[in-house]
Amino acid sequence: APAMSVHEHTVAFAGPFTGFGTLVAVDHGHAAFSLYGHLQDAAGTNVRRGATLGRVGLSPSGGAALYFELRIDGRPVNPLEWLRRHR
Repeated sequence: APAMSVHEHTVAFAGPFTGFGTLVAVDHGHAAFSLYGHLQDAAGTNVRRGATLGRVGLSPSGGAALYFELRIDGRPVNPLEWLRRHR
């Protein structure tokens, strides 16, 4: 299944990351980053909302998994609140 970006901007990092398989970090500006882990592959440098970042991969236990996190100023935040303000 595809893993899609929740908002537009630039891929700041895409590669192996301990504990998360292939990790993609998207910089949305204003110190906001979305993180996507356990991807099978990752592609692209600039993304639009809904653009495919890669394919959902496997967790360390072997099941299909996608790790998602939103950070602002380096701290994890509730993504639903941020997404409501940035539609």
